[in-house]
Amino acid sequence: MWAPLKVDVSSLDRTQFKVVEEDGEVLVLPFKEKYRWRDDEVHLRSLILDRDGHVLSAGFPKFGNLGENPAHDGGLAAAMARGEVELPEKLDGSLIVADRIGGAARMRTRGSRSLGDFAAEIEALIAAEYPRLPELLAEDPLLERCSLLFEFVTPNRTVVLRQQRAALFLLGYVDKRTIAPGWDAGTLGRIASDTGVPTAPFHPLPADPDAALAEVRGWRGREGVVARFLDAGGTPRLIKIKATDYLRLHAYNARLGGNRARRVAWLLDLRDEAELLPALARYGLDWESAEYARPDVAPYLARRRADLARFDALCAELEPVAGARKKSEKRAFVDRVRSFLAAGGAAYAETWWFAVAMKLFDGGAEDARLLVDAALLDEPLPSLRKWRQDPDAEIRAMLNAPVREEDG
Repeated sequence: MWAPLKVDVSSLDRTQFKVVEEDGEVLVLPFKEKYRWRDDEVHLRSLILDRDGHVLSAGFPKFGNLGENPAHDGGLAAAMARGEVELPEKLDGSLIVADRIGGAARMRTRGSRSLGDFAAEIEALIAAEYPRLPELLAEDPLLERCSLLFEFVTPNRTVVLRQQRAALFLLGYVDKRTIAPGWDAGTLGRIASDTGVPTAPFHPLPADPDAALAEVRGWRGREGVVARFLDAGGTPRLIKIKATDYLRLHAYNARLGGNRARRVAWLLDLRDEAELLPALARYGLDWESAEYARPDVAPYLARRRADLARFDALCAELEPVAGARKKSEKRAFVDRVRSFLAAGGAAYAETWWFAVAMKLFDGGAEDARLLVDAALLDEPLPSLRKWRQDPDAEIRAMLNAPVREEDG
C-alpha cells in the first residue's frame, strides 16, 4: 500500500513560501523573490496538500540551469559521457498539472489549485484536439499515485517566444510519494498514443556532448532543452540548457516586464506608447525590447491618462475650497471630499482617491498628483520622490541589473 509524501506545513518558512488554505486543501508555492534553494526544499515548488499535509498534486521539483549547481553539472557531464542523457526541447509555455483527486480528474496551473483564467482556452483546446485526454485522466492507474505534467503553449500568452498555435505537450510525471520526476519512454509513449497529446519534441543533436551543448546554445527561435538523466546514485535529475538568443530575449523580458516596464515608462515621462521605442533606443535597446514592454506600458499609459484627468477634475473641484489649509478647516474639507467622491461613483471607486484628496489639502497639488502615480505603480510615495531626483540613473540601474530566471 503506497502513501503520498506528508509535508509538515507548520515547519514551512512563511517568509520563503506562500501557504494558502482553501476548501480543506493547502497550496504551497515559493514567493517570487526566492532564488536560493536548499536540496531539502526543492519539492516545495508547487504542491497541493490535504488538511493533514499529504500530497494531492505536485509539479516538477525546483530544478536549475546548467552552471547553477556544480554537483549536478558534474552528474550531467558523467551521464552524457555514458550516453545516458535525454534532451527534449524546453518549451516556452505554461506548466499544467493533471491529477485525480478524490476520484475526480483535475487540472491546474503551477501557481494555483485550478486552471483559473486558462480554463476556457485549455478546455476548448482539449475538446477540439485531444478529446480522449479527459477519459485517461479519469481512469488511468498512473493518476492514482502520480501527477501528470504538460506544457501549454499558445499565441495568446507569449512568455518570451511567439507561438504559432495553441497546443499541449506531454512532459513527464511526478511521483506523489517522493516528488521525484519520471519520464519512462514506454509510459509517456502509451499516454501520447492514448490521448493524442504529443511528447516534448526531440531534435537531432551531435553525439559529442560538447558539440550538442554548443548547438543548443546556438539555436534561435527555441528556448533550449531539458537534460534529464539519473545521477550516479540513481536520483532523477533535470537541468535546463538555454539557447543564448533566448537568454538575451529573456533578459529584455525580465528587465522590462510587469511593473519594471511601467516604472520605466513613468521615469521616461511617456505620454503615448508611440514614444516607447524612441525613448528606449536612447539606452541602446531595440525594437524587441520595446515590444516586450509594450503589453504592460500601453494599458498603463491609457489608465494614467484617464486617472490624471480624474485628478485634474478633483483638483479643480476641491482646490478652491481648501482655503488656508488650517487645521480648523479640515473637517469641512473632508466632508466635501466624501461628497465629491461619492458623486463621482465608479470613476473614484479606488480607496486611494481619498488619500489623494487629503494629500491635496496637506501637501498641495504636486504631492497629490505624485500620489496618483504611486497608486498606479503600486509603489510607496517616498520611492517616487527618490526616483524623481535622478530618473536617468534609476532607468540605467534597472536596465543593467543582473537578470534572474525568477524575474521573468
